[in-house]
Amino acid sequence: MKSFIQRLYQDRDKVLNILLLDDTRPGQDNSYTIKPKSLFLALGFVSVLLAGFVALIFMLTPLGSLLYSTDEMKIRNEIKGISDRIVALQDSLEVRDQQLQDIKTVIRLNQDTTLSIDERLRQAALDQAAKTTNSSAASVYDINLYDNFGDGYFLTANILSDVPDFPAQPPVEGTISRGYEPMKGHYGIDIASTENEQIKSVADGSVISSGWTIDFGYVISIQHNDGLVSTYKHCSKLYKTKGEKVLKGDILGLIGDTGISSTGPHVHFEIWKNGSSQNPNLYLIF
Repeated sequence: MKSFIQRLYQDRDKVLNILLLDDTRPGQDNSYTIKPKSLFLALGFVSVLLAGFVALIFMLTPLGSLLYSTDEMKIRNEIKGISDRIVALQDSLEVRDQQLQDIKTVIRLNQDTTLSIDERLRQAALDQAAKTTNSSAASVYDINLYDNFGDGYFLTANILSDVPDFPAQPPVEGTISRGYEPMKGHYGIDIASTENEQIKSVADGSVISSGWTIDFGYVISIQHNDGLVSTYKHCSKLYKTKGEKVLKGDILGLIGDTGISSTGPHVHFEIWKNGSSQNPNLYLIF
């Protein structure tokens, strides 16, 4: 049989006469004319039709469950996606809890932080000390503070003795894309701007939190006087670290589109006072 098929394939372009001999009936032999190429094409076409028919049966009938289960695969993918989101939310909640704890600690304890100063802060302190020296009401505490600047250190609480200048300029030039909606869990305003635009501090203060979160990307929070805290979210880069002193107008970072909750290049700006959310529009001049 194998040799017969090989012969047909070798002579596939020819017209062959096949003679069938029947020994039981002499003189009644049968002959057939075939073209092997047409025979092979017909067999191939029938094979394709048969394979397609079988595939449709398995796809459109319960027989398909014997080979694979699309529902099971879909459920498996959904479970994996939910698991990934849960892990991301857990990481974000841990970072958020740590940030809130830092803010509560600063507000509750009102601790002074000893920091090194640069030339800008030295000049601000000298101006303040000069005013104090010229005043008849100068206290021993203020004079001692002036003397301590020779050592290159200062107490944050004294530098921030004046209430920050509010209302102030917004942290970045741009357009408000979403307003203050505390009832919907949006405790600040979104200011849309071009990516990598500079984000500036709205007032003097100290950095109490600076780092990365899953939901909000790079986030930095500044402690100001009078129980005020300003927070800047979705930054692409941060220039200040926890514990640093900043002045009004200092560059804190750059506009970005970081965090899974971001919808485009913008900064999410929040104002908190004594642990309560405030409407940033009341503190800014647009």
